[in-house]
Amino acid sequence: MVCNNQWAISVSREAQTATHTIAQKAIAAGFSGEQVDGNDVIAIWQRTTEALKNARENNVPHLIEMICYRQHDHTTADDASRYEPKNKREEEWKKEPIARLRKYLESIGAWTEQQQVELDAECATEVDKAVQEYLTAEPQPLESMFDYLYAELPEAYAAQRDMLKNVEKIVHG
Repeated sequence: MVCNNQWAISVSREAQTATHTIAQKAIAAGFSGEQVDGNDVIAIWQRTTEALKNARENNVPHLIEMICYRQHDHTTADDASRYEPKNKREEEWKKEPIARLRKYLESIGAWTEQQQVELDAECATEVDKAVQEYLTAEPQPLESMFDYLYAELPEAYAAQRDMLKNVEKIVHG
């Protein structure tokens, strides 16, 4: 799957490749590809489910290019307003996937405002709980940043890990 948000920081997709779509690139690799509306949760689910089934049962790859929009700057150093068309973000927010799905579910009577209020409250409680767990968690030793990267730490990093362990001893006694 490719989440094509139309940009690589400040470079448009059109400037990155001569192909009309990213999905076309699957052809060069010898398999099929397609574009899907990346703001349509139901379409993504349906196409992904079918592609996974085909991959598992027939060992056939398939590239799904989800056309969407990056609703925020790429990084804190990025300012999309310098290169995006004026009012683009405002227009794209109208297609935002969660709101779009909610509107659809409400239109078919599968979701109500009361359910949304309850879900919002449940999510807020869960986020608050996670924040509190984070704020009260014991700080990890500096050298632990190496502990979950590799099944076996490469020798090249062993000295760096040991150095951090020694710094930890100096700082915290």
